[in-house]
Amino acid sequence: MAIAAQIAASKHKLHEPASASVTHRNGAWQVDYTLRGDSRGWIFPVSAPKQADHRAWRSEVWRVVTPGVRIERHGAYDVLVADHGSTVPRKVRITFTPTNATLEREYDPAISFSNGATALYSDQFDLVPIDHPATVDAKEAGLSVQDLGGRALPVRFHDNAGPVFVQGKRQSDPILTGAATYVVFGSGEVQTLGGVAILADPALPAWLKTDVSQFAPRVASTYVARLGARSDPRLPLLIMGWRGATPGKVINDGGVRPGEIVLNFEGEGLLERNERAARRTRWFIAHEMAHFWLGSEGVAYSAPSDAWITEGGAEMMAYTLLADADHEYVIGELQRAVDDCVKLGTKPIAQAADRHESRAFYACGTVFALAASGVARRHGGSNFFDFINPLLTRHQADRRLGGTEWLDYFDGLNDDKHAGDVMRAMIQRGSSQPLKDVETILKSGDVPLTVTGNTLMLSSAAI
Repeated sequence: MAIAAQIAASKHKLHEPASASVTHRNGAWQVDYTLRGDSRGWIFPVSAPKQADHRAWRSEVWRVVTPGVRIERHGAYDVLVADHGSTVPRKVRITFTPTNATLEREYDPAISFSNGATALYSDQFDLVPIDHPATVDAKEAGLSVQDLGGRALPVRFHDNAGPVFVQGKRQSDPILTGAATYVVFGSGEVQTLGGVAILADPALPAWLKTDVSQFAPRVASTYVARLGARSDPRLPLLIMGWRGATPGKVINDGGVRPGEIVLNFEGEGLLERNERAARRTRWFIAHEMAHFWLGSEGVAYSAPSDAWITEGGAEMMAYTLLADADHEYVIGELQRAVDDCVKLGTKPIAQAADRHESRAFYACGTVFALAASGVARRHGGSNFFDFINPLLTRHQADRRLGGTEWLDYFDGLNDDKHAGDVMRAMIQRGSSQPLKDVETILKSGDVPLTVTGNTLMLSSAAI
């Protein structure tokens, strides 16, 4: 009986998931992995390269302490491997320095605050076992843990200095599994202002915090009125980082996770309020908050190659919201999207991430959404919300919207079926005549424009 119990316990242990423990002690960071099963490699799903130089970031700030183990780059992913092709040990320790590098269509691994606090993105520590590292080389960039055949790791977060802040409250040693959130180590005060929760760097210029706290609730209420309530009843948390007054720069970037929007600001041009920076900040909030409905928290794309749906859709939602108050800015940004789609549309949109040309998702996705807005008006709607809302409702259960479903819906509303075929060709193969194809797509939605030579210009009545 005792032997049988031992065998049963041993079998149960083998089927336990791998786990990780992240520790911060006296300014030093480490992650300890307990791996299960004999695998020759473990892939990090969160492996997007840095936006600035398209290089992998872990090789610069992570160091494997366990002898005979290292991190290699295979295709679009970092992979944990052992020397001589052997299996990776069950216990692996890695030390790291948190980095706030901006990644390509991925969430910053960390956000550093001027008071010493650090927010770590929880899912960067996920690992998925693979049979052989070479099998990763041809995999599409941006695949999730589930896409890669794994399941999210339970990750414990421990700070020797005290509880961490995560998911709206201070917690001691929280264990998160696939939470896709930021864990804040160190001091930080969360304020509730006008219907949003804000965790801001103390050094952030005051006007940015004021503008965001006043504008974000208006964006949220407009989206709720047009698309229904968010799936998460909690107040959205805005994490606002400040990288400093770098000379000659005006930068804001970030992303959205379920219930959270991350906004990073940098540059001396942001120290004093100016309309250019304020406009971009309003657009950024409207775009990222749109992903609460179309993207990470609401209905997401079916595959990374369908990112034109979520990014172009979020752009169009933001421009629709901003158009009444700042029409000139919106027309300028729509024109920039048209110009960029013509420039980047010669190659397949679906493969844009592999070419480090993610702008194609935004630009051409906006062109498609602008045409869809016109098609919706033809059927009694007023703007893009009237096109996308029925799709979101239809896919609320599975929370996945693919290119086939989007284009079939577009075809069903549009008398001009040729435009949908042009979109499909641009997505899958690219275009040999992108100017003409963009014109065809926009005209199918009755978008007013003029073409002179090699230039397509939107009318001010395009939105």
